[in-house]
Amino acid sequence: MSDLSPSHQKANAAFLKVQKQSITRDRIFSDIADSNSARTANMAKLRELRLAREQKDAIERAAAAALPKTRSRRTKAA
Repeated sequence: MSDLSPSHQKANAAFLKVQKQSITRDRIFSDIADSNSARTANMAKLRELRLAREQKDAIERAAAAALPKTRSRRTKAA
C-alpha cells in the first residue's frame, strides 16, 4: 500500500504546496503584525518624550518671562 497512484501523488504534492504557502503567508503576516506593534510602541514612547520636552520648555519660557528684564552691559573693545 506504500505505492500511490500518480493522481494521488499529484494531489499530495498540490496539498503540500498549498500548505507550505499557507504557513509562509501566516509567518509573513505575523512578522508584519510584530513590526507594526513595535512601531506603535516606539511612536508612543517618542510622543511621550516630545510632550515632556515641550512641557519643560514651556515652563522654562514662562519662568524666563516672569523674571525682570535687565539691560546687558557692553564693554568697549580697546
